[in-house]
Amino acid sequence: MRPDKSDMILLAANFTWHGLPVDVAVAAGTRPKQKALDWLKKFASEKKRLLVYQIGEDWFAFGPPAFQAEISERIRSGEAPWAD
Repeated sequence: MRPDKSDMILLAANFTWHGLPVDVAVAAGTRPKQKALDWLKKFASEKKRLLVYQIGEDWFAFGPPAFQAEISERIRSGEAPWAD
């Protein structure tokens, strides 16, 4: 995933959550290109990976509801989404 084509930097398997790899996509600009983000979400679903991605200053989680809730709580409490 080239940052100059996708407007994101992908940190593959940056951390794990309940034994599942979590990829982190950091925006390289204001937001990732929608086509690249859609591809990454599809890839994550097919490969049973989780995803945390950035749009502007906001972070989002893609995966099961429990994962989304935990990542949201980390962000609300001021932690980095990938904190262990």
